[in-house]
Amino acid sequence: MAKTRWPNEAEQWLREIYQYIAKDNPSAAEKVVSGIYDKAQILSDFPQLGHKYREE
Repeated sequence: MAKTRWPNEAEQWLREIYQYIAKDNPSAAEKVVSGIYDKAQILSDFPQLGHKYREE
């Protein structure tokens, strides 16, 4: 199983997304950030999932 690594920049983006949404709706902010995290974790189980871009 591959391990999903979160760069510092991605962690900061998730915090900013949470903070922005939480101003109006903390519950929705939690759901959005959890959803992003959960979808990214799928890559741990299926690292070949998704579109492959070719470098030209």
